[in-house]
Parts: sequence; C-alpha cells; structure tokens
Amino acid sequence: MDFRSLRFAITLAEELHFGRAAQRHYIGAQPFGRHIQELERELGVRLFERNSRRVTVTQAGARVLAEAQAILNAVDALTDSRTNGGGPVP
Repeated sequence: MDFRSLRFAITLAEELHFGRAAQRHYIGAQPFGRHIQELERELGVRLFERNSRRVTVTQAGARVLAEAQAILNAVDALTDSRTNGGGPVP
C-alpha cells in the first residue's frame, strides 16, 4: 500500500466518479480503477460499491478512508513542517 493509492481512494470518495477522480490526478480512469482494486485487495475490504450508474462508499470504506485521511494529514503536516523551517535531520 502506498500514499498515492490512499489519496486516489479519498479522491474517489469525494467525487464518486472514476473519471473525474482520475482527472484530478492526471491519469486515465482505467489505471486509476486498477489502483483502487489493488488497494481493496491489499486491505482485504471493499471500499466502494460500483455499478454502471454510480459509485458509493461502503461502511467499511468510510472507516478505512477516515483513517487514511488522518494518516495523510499527518504526513502532510510533517512535510509542511520540514519545508517551513524544520530543517534537515542531523
């Protein structure tokens, strides 16, 4: 699992549309969908229900994505503190 895939899943939860979510990350919908499927396989849980007309977040997906968002927020905060004067680690 990588941060990129977590970001993809969070974007899909916001957009509820594979094409629009993929566009936000400047990749095609098919490779984007493969990232989501691989993430679901790695986690062993279905994050999204999908059919030809809509995408919805599952209950398990909502829990996982909330945790993923917290993790990504922490990573972003670490990155921000380093670039805003935190300096290099000795």
